[in-house]
Amino acid sequence: MEKICVEEGVSISEGIKKLDRSGKKILLVTKNQKLTGIITDGDVRRWVLRKGSFEENVNKLMHDRPQVVKKGELDQAKRMMLDLRLEAIPVVDENNIPLDVVFLRDLVTSGQRRYEQVDVPVIIMAGGRGTRLYPYTNILPKPLMPIGSVTILERVIDSFQKNGCRQFWLILNYKKNLIKAYLDETQKTYQVQYVEEKDFWGTCGGIRLVQGKIKDTFFVSNCDVLLDIDYADLLRHHQMNQNEITVVTSLKHIQIPYGVIELEKGGEIRNLSEKPSFNYNMNTGIYVMEPSVIDDIPSNQIFHMTDLMNRLLEKKRKVGAYPIMEKCWQDMGEPGEMRKMIDHFQEI
Repeated sequence: MEKICVEEGVSISEGIKKLDRSGKKILLVTKNQKLTGIITDGDVRRWVLRKGSFEENVNKLMHDRPQVVKKGELDQAKRMMLDLRLEAIPVVDENNIPLDVVFLRDLVTSGQRRYEQVDVPVIIMAGGRGTRLYPYTNILPKPLMPIGSVTILERVIDSFQKNGCRQFWLILNYKKNLIKAYLDETQKTYQVQYVEEKDFWGTCGGIRLVQGKIKDTFFVSNCDVLLDIDYADLLRHHQMNQNEITVVTSLKHIQIPYGVIELEKGGEIRNLSEKPSFNYNMNTGIYVMEPSVIDDIPSNQIFHMTDLMNRLLEKKRKVGAYPIMEKCWQDMGEPGEMRKMIDHFQEI
């Protein structure tokens, strides 16, 4: 329990670090060992969007009347989580001291849906050269790199499929015939359509090729990214905020391994910090988009996601974020990260 508990009084920054390290999406807040509140990854997301200070007390962030069950009430816990769409619920004794946390994923059978189903088209950007993974990608295109016994492309598709998505569009270029041949020989419970770039058009340019073919809200994903999130909740967030693009961001803690000195213009020292840490929102490479933004992508030229978002922002159109915890994001864009992803699936 120690890994998912913090005492009242610690900073939100320390609480978030512990929540992220645990990978459990729930943190219990206690006082004198008794449960006083909980913090979830959704609470962190809302705090980030409000631009709340990470130096505030965790009491400002926590739910102070959490749903709980007593030991031996697992059936009730399952019903509560399914009815209230909770991922986890604390188990406490008669003195409200936490004994355990029950997770929905451990209670539902394989036939029960963990996530609300949303049948939204998905564009997967699968045409890049994968230069950060050389020399591996000299042989195989990045989408076909094996993560365990399954390619990364199939794992990306599966992550959307379990949320109800059935229609996939693949933007292809590098070693496109190899990717098509592989998928054509694979048994599929989804529809896939191939869209081929004539040249390398950046991280966004190929989306222009589906203009007029996708007429509703759609997801966009890089081919090397896996997120452990509820895509229905992401879609609701996008629609509720009336965004034209919503970027899934990951809250990342970066610690500088040196003492940092801030200088005045004349060279005088203004401030010293010993190994300071900072919080940043990183782009995970997954988006929700409205079809209206496709018109803003130029034809047949290099155009990146940052170009598209900046273009919309210059026009005062809505681009928003959906922050998630760092442990919910896996990216195999580099050899070291690919090794971590392989190790993760070997442990499951």
